[in-house]
Amino acid sequence: MEYQEYAQDFVEYLRPQTIIGRFGQGNIPSLRKVPFNIRIPAQTSGGSASWVGQGKAKPLTKFDFESITFSFAKVAAIAVLTDELIRFSNPAADALVRNALAEAVIARLDTDFISPSKAEVANVSPASITNGITAVPSTGNPDDDAAAAFGVFVAANLQPNGAVWLMSSTTALALSMRKNALGQKEYPEMTLLGGTFQGLPVIVSQYVGNQLVLVNAPDIYLADDGGVAVDMSREASLEMESDPAGDSITPTGTELVSMFQTNSVAIRAERWINWKRRRTAAVAVISGVNYGAGAGS
Repeated sequence: MEYQEYAQDFVEYLRPQTIIGRFGQGNIPSLRKVPFNIRIPAQTSGGSASWVGQGKAKPLTKFDFESITFSFAKVAAIAVLTDELIRFSNPAADALVRNALAEAVIARLDTDFISPSKAEVANVSPASITNGITAVPSTGNPDDDAAAAFGVFVAANLQPNGAVWLMSSTTALALSMRKNALGQKEYPEMTLLGGTFQGLPVIVSQYVGNQLVLVNAPDIYLADDGGVAVDMSREASLEMESDPAGDSITPTGTELVSMFQTNSVAIRAERWINWKRRRTAAVAVISGVNYGAGAGS
């Protein structure tokens, strides 16, 4: 029972802090949930119809399809503590472990969900939702940049019924502080923590960087096991590396450290999760954003 309580506490602590965890909360639309290990047919082009006169042959049309496959993927982190820390820091040691693991998982999920440079690694990790998207350079004016992002959706005939802005806390703060010539706030519904921009909800994460991202949430597939598995071991032997070379499929020799021999405890957090764009036009990216806190145009 203690293990279950600890794992549940970790899930509740972790989820609200991630970009993914914010979707479906409050007024923010949800991503499109799908199970793992499936193949989804996707239409890539539409057909056409024509008016036909009496006795005339009806024209043929065609549709193009592709398959979107969803396999299993996971993100994990291991923290090692000495028995001394656990023994003499109790109960603070539990919070230390939880915070360290949460920060590691949050950093990996948020970075890889939004970073344009994150490409898919087959059978390991998904591409970010912005990977392969042609970014529109920022004009320095929030309204013009928003219009450019909306223009991407309009050009693709995509109705942004579930659109959400993703931005850094730096950008959110700058928008919330901007004032017009009369000293009035230009975006009174924006705060450092989010709010509403151009009538749409905002998710704030510093991992977004200097981008302004508009994403149509229902057009992002998400497979999520919904929980975090937390395991503890005093008998394991570990590679004490942030980039371990261990591989159970093609084993290679490496130096290991015994938790038993060094009076240490290894705690592992693991989450099964995967995502993929349903369509490319579902994401618009404005790059090089720097709005400052001065007056608008």
